[in-house]
Amino acid sequence: MKNIQSQIGVTLMELVVTLAILGVLAAVGTPVLLGNIRAAKNAEAQNTLKAIYLMQKNYFVENYCYYVNSGAGDNTSLINQNLLGSSTPNSGPITVGGNNDFYFYIVPGAVGSSGSCTGTNANDYIAYAQSRSDTNLVYSLNQQNVKTGF
Repeated sequence: MKNIQSQIGVTLMELVVTLAILGVLAAVGTPVLLGNIRAAKNAEAQNTLKAIYLMQKNYFVENYCYYVNSGAGDNTSLINQNLLGSSTPNSGPITVGGNNDFYFYIVPGAVGSSGSCTGTNANDYIAYAQSRSDTNLVYSLNQQNVKTGF
């Protein structure tokens, strides 16, 4: 009588083939996943600009002017506080600081726009969302809900 042993475990060849298949799937899937993450972050920045646009409408009804910042740069906490009604400077609807891939600022739209608006108010505006990692990636929206410049 022959002693027949049953096979327990996997062979080295089966393990190598499995690892090769997993490597190919990872090589194909990673760029797709990263592209989807980038697209989602870009869409979030554009949606935040739409929220700023809607809050600017409310601000205009109450003040007869639009809210603007003094200049370009990261004014996200000021927008949260002065436009979106946050009670503390570093919190609010828009994520502040390095946790957000974009920073936001609002500047007067037309140079030398006329009217009675002064200080941090203007007759028109352009809201910007600029990428922290790629300064060439900028989204903008004006008081007429029109994408401008980029």
